[in-house]
Amino acid sequence: MKTISYRPLDWRPPNESRMAPKLLLLAALLITGTVLVGAYALPAETPSAEGPPIALGGLSQLVFPAPVIAQVEQPAGEPWTMPVAAAVVGNTTFVLDTGNNRVLKLDPAGRVLATFDTADGGGPPMQQPLAIASDGIHLFIANSLAADLLVLDLTGRLQRVVSLEAAPGEPAPRPIGVAVMPGGGLAVSDADNHRVLRLDGEGHVLWSAGTGARAGGQEGFNVPGALTVDGSGNIYVVDTLNGRVVELSPDGAFLRQFGRLGDTAGTLSRPKGVAVDAEGRVFVSDGLLAAVEVFAADGTYVGFIGRRDPADPTSPSLFQAPAGLLLAGETLYVTDRFAGLVTFDLSSVPPAAPATTGEETDSGP
Repeated sequence: MKTISYRPLDWRPPNESRMAPKLLLLAALLITGTVLVGAYALPAETPSAEGPPIALGGLSQLVFPAPVIAQVEQPAGEPWTMPVAAAVVGNTTFVLDTGNNRVLKLDPAGRVLATFDTADGGGPPMQQPLAIASDGIHLFIANSLAADLLVLDLTGRLQRVVSLEAAPGEPAPRPIGVAVMPGGGLAVSDADNHRVLRLDGEGHVLWSAGTGARAGGQEGFNVPGALTVDGSGNIYVVDTLNGRVVELSPDGAFLRQFGRLGDTAGTLSRPKGVAVDAEGRVFVSDGLLAAVEVFAADGTYVGFIGRRDPADPTSPSLFQAPAGLLLAGETLYVTDRFAGLVTFDLSSVPPAAPATTGEETDSGP
């Protein structure tokens, strides 16, 4: 295995101004009509640019019964630009405001309690942060353009920087997904080297999964993105350009996949976020389908979340570009780059809930 070294608290000055990541992001969206995943240009997800989302016509009428709790489109006083992910500790929600390279700390009503910008305290700046996770004590931020992970306490103070170095002959790592492991340490996705890394509590690499190049099947990934972990330590990886979610064992072995590339029921066009509940159901947000698709523990497609009026087949989607997913208890948090933070109640969903119709569909894997 090629080693990626760990350096504690590396206070490197940036090679570019703090505005450069913003300009890169905005230029990609507004000028070229693309967004960047790692180093790869992909068609942009823009609100209403594609008309009615194909999710509502192509995902069948199987609606997963999860009522909306609330939607925060813009927090008062501190508007966000492209929120992509959230972490929840107690009654506090931390939203990663990627367009502004910061974190917003929200109360239960969606009001801003504080903003975290690591550069304000003299530390290294956030440079297109794309993922956030928490162990209840710290916030772990995948700082994609800086090839590192920022570790903050819950007041926003920077505790340390976990720097990821490239192996010989490889590009700098591009961390765009992070998850906390049950026994400690982290799982991190490296989009540019198509790998998933397992780090211990000190930031040392324990193992890596993937070939170091674009791959599929059981061999590897094609731009691995968001991550989540179940109670057994299995890691679920959004394999972005392969249109699927891959489940890895705690030691990094391929177990199975959920979904496959496509634009119909049980397939994925641009998977972004992933969450797993106690029943083993897998929730996957799709930026192009403008929906959250749900798979049973055995991989069967069981429905989608996203219709504004679940009972009306002609109803438009709640979402515009859903990205990060988080399950906190029985609440599903969906961070949408344009529609904001939407929460759903899963408490009334039976353990083996079918969708609201018995219609036959294309089952993912």
